[in-house]
Amino acid sequence: MNFRFKTREVILFILISLCVYMVLIFGFAWIYYFTNSIEMTPYATPYNHPGPASGSDKINFEKAVYFSIVSFHTIGFGDIHPVTQVGRQIVMIQSAISMFFTSIFSGFLVYFVIKRPQDVFTTKKVYIRFRKDHYFLSLRLGNKGRDIIDLKSKFEAWTIENNTRIRVFRIEEELPDLEKILYYDLSLDDPANHTLRAAIADALVNGTLLHMKFSFIGNDIKTGEQVAYAKYYDSRHLSFGKMFLNVYSWDPNGRRKNFKWANFERIEPMDKLRMDGFFA
Repeated sequence: MNFRFKTREVILFILISLCVYMVLIFGFAWIYYFTNSIEMTPYATPYNHPGPASGSDKINFEKAVYFSIVSFHTIGFGDIHPVTQVGRQIVMIQSAISMFFTSIFSGFLVYFVIKRPQDVFTTKKVYIRFRKDHYFLSLRLGNKGRDIIDLKSKFEAWTIENNTRIRVFRIEEELPDLEKILYYDLSLDDPANHTLRAAIADALVNGTLLHMKFSFIGNDIKTGEQVAYAKYYDSRHLSFGKMFLNVYSWDPNGRRKNFKWANFERIEPMDKLRMDGFFA
């Protein structure tokens, strides 16, 4: 989980909320003070002397701020009260605003705390790989957050002709759980994918612009939150390669360790003979 990013996001939200809160408190305090619509309640102890207060005890701006805070949080001590119809209306408006402000602040704070950060990514290029005597169209997926389960992926390819989108290829399939690393491979030697291979070859040889999109939907393993991801490519992002360089190693307990995310984009080059074989 990208804790630093989430912490900055939460702190920024709290600071903005605090600024809004201060504007509301001091804004309503100024209205109470300017309209002279509140007074000390009889028998309430005034600030300046210990004896009983009179209904005409003067309200200064400090007391107006105090009353604004008490009214905003609907505490209602009763030592200061509205004495005009305007004052009562202002109290009602402030109480209604405080209810919405508190609900919105609480809801968004919980959302920022538990929501999943943007920690899923894919390679910047789409790779034509040769391995196990077959050509594959490949992507590598990375995940620096919690595991994602129940993945359903979609890969599409299309061209644009005469301002019209012409679909070349589309496939939907389920994927294994995305823990830290996942490989997405489409066999270009599979007869079902020959249209995609032909379109890729045409794009590389003739310069036809082939558009591609990879996307998936899954669920966060802990919160159940739905995670959606999409990445657009075109034929200018195509590159040849063989094996991706390792990003991690294994410990004796069969768990991944020593992640080297700097290797995420790195791949072994494909020799020219294999590259030429792709177009054969």
